[in-house]
Amino acid sequence: MNKPDKDPKRPFFDIESPLAIELRRVMIRLNRELDLDRKRIIMITSSERGEGKSLFSLHFSLVLANHMRKRVLLIDGDMRRPVQHTVFGIGKGPGLAELLAGQQDVAPRPTHLDNLFFLPAGHAGEHPSRLLGEERVREVFTNLKHDYDLIVLDCPPVVPVSDPLQFVDIADGALYLVMAGQTNRDIAKRGIGILKSVGTNIVGVVANNLGEVLPYYYDHKYYGYGGKPQRETKT
Repeated sequence: MNKPDKDPKRPFFDIESPLAIELRRVMIRLNRELDLDRKRIIMITSSERGEGKSLFSLHFSLVLANHMRKRVLLIDGDMRRPVQHTVFGIGKGPGLAELLAGQQDVAPRPTHLDNLFFLPAGHAGEHPSRLLGEERVREVFTNLKHDYDLIVLDCPPVVPVSDPLQFVDIADGALYLVMAGQTNRDIAKRGIGILKSVGTNIVGVVANNLGEVLPYYYDHKYYGYGGKPQRETKT
């Protein structure tokens, strides 16, 4: 991932780009599912690595902050392979890992938008799963909801690791990313099955498609929203 442009005269995100238009559609449909006027936690995951969930999480947070006018917090919840901190040009910690470990003086960082904040993944060590105790996860996110209206949680992929399942109970809904033309259908179905097996509220499947132009600082992809996963798997 590239770092954002530091020049305040140039926008970090073009809110009238083709990408932003697609993401506003996602936002509108998600609002109907979850009522985003209430405090909400949205987890983003995929079946495997390389399906665009981190780019989507970042861009979706920017759209929410631009259009919802609420306090939005983007969290890098992938403590095994964090990437979001490189976009913001900061270190990967302290962040979520330190909060889960009980450190009290960790605060999300402000961004170029007054109502968008970022919490990096932090330094989780060799065994991130040890930090993901149910009670500790609930306590940390309950505290964060006091200060932020919408939390976008960029989770690891669900097939290789079990970490995303530890966030299911605190999330109001999950968006599931697939790479159109690349994600194996059986793998995608397996990921959805894993999430459903623990009661995840999957509110939509987002197809990450090749061939359209994103803003200048990323590669060329664009997003389409697939609705409920049951409908997605029939196509």
